[in-house]
Amino acid sequence: MGKMVGLSRNLKMTWLNKAVELLSEDLPEEEYKDKLNEYLSFEIKSPTNLRKTREILMNLWYYENPELQSLRTQARSLIEKDPDNALAVHWCIMLATYPIFVDVSRIIGKLSEFEEEFTLQQLKQKIFDEWGERATLFHSIDKIIATMKAMDALKAKKPGRYTIVRHEVKDDEINAFLASTGMTVEDKGNFTLQDLRSMNYMFPFKYQIEREMLMTNHEFTITNIGGEMMVSLTASL
Repeated sequence: MGKMVGLSRNLKMTWLNKAVELLSEDLPEEEYKDKLNEYLSFEIKSPTNLRKTREILMNLWYYENPELQSLRTQARSLIEKDPDNALAVHWCIMLATYPIFVDVSRIIGKLSEFEEEFTLQQLKQKIFDEWGERATLFHSIDKIIATMKAMDALKAKKPGRYTIVRHEVKDDEINAFLASTGMTVEDKGNFTLQDLRSMNYMFPFKYQIEREMLMTNHEFTITNIGGEMMVSLTASL
């Protein structure tokens, strides 16, 4: 059985921000759904598309997910502290929730190492090689690209040809959040400094992972293996 795609609708930053904003009201599930439905209905007229979009937003931010609990707690705090952090935070939560978003982002990041521009055809072929060629996947890739454009991570100069929009990350808390998200997504235990500095799926961000930041942040545990500094997530997180 193939991996589940799940990400079948494009998202906008305003919708993602609303999903987070509603969390502060501590609403039971049905009330949260109703409020999100009401908000989305101004832009989404199809009941089916509205339901699918709402469910994706709730998967990201509302539905219980023990594996995401720590990241979500940090994420909400970062957005509340500074709304300018929203792009990086939403990106991280999407990575942690949907494997297809990880793979699409990773491939875009790799393609951009060699060329300034990549094509939708290149991207789809590489995803099909990994996931298999399925109708749901074909549809999902288009929606993910639309989402990335709406999030100002990509821009299209011509139809089907894209370049990356880079966002510089200067806040150490966001740099640390990018690192902890990458470590959660990959779930391999120990990471080198280079591993954390070359996370292709973080392609829109010009981020800095410095030794000093990791050593002074309680989220990370530093060990020495074979003479090389290794980083892991602190077990209590």
